[in-house]
Amino acid sequence: MATAPTTSGPSTIGPSRRGAGYLMRSLVLPAVVGVLLIAVTAVLGHVAIGLLVTVGIALGVANGLMAESANAKITPTEDPSRAVIIGASMRRLGIITVIALVIAFVVQPWGWTVLIGLAFYQLLSLASALGVAARAARGA
Repeated sequence: MATAPTTSGPSTIGPSRRGAGYLMRSLVLPAVVGVLLIAVTAVLGHVAIGLLVTVGIALGVANGLMAESANAKITPTEDPSRAVIIGASMRRLGIITVIALVIAFVVQPWGWTVLIGLAFYQLLSLASALGVAARAARGA
C-alpha cells in the first residue's frame, strides 16, 4: 500500500503559487474598481466618497492577503490548533475593523463609506470565488 509523500515546508497553495488568475482576482480587479470608482465620483463632484470607498476596498485586499499569508504558513503535515487559527483570524479582523471604524468616525461626514468599501470587497471576493468554483465544476 503506497502512502502519499509528506513535505515539511510551507504549503504549496500559498499566494505565490496560485498564478496570474489569483493575482488578477486579489489585486488587479479591486485596484481597477477603485480607480474607476474614484473617477466616477470625481465627475459627480464627490471625490472624497470615491477615495473612502476605495480605502475600504484596500482594507479588504489587505485582509485577504493577510489571510492568504497565514494559510500559506500552515504545512500540510501539521495539525494546526483551531484555537491558534481562530485567534489569528480574530486579531486580523479586529485590526481591520478598528482601522475602518476609526476612519468612519474621524472623517466626517463621509467616513462611513469606508464600510461600504469593505462590504463591496467581500462581494467582489465572493463573486470571484463562485466563478472559480463554477469553472472547477465544469472541468470536473
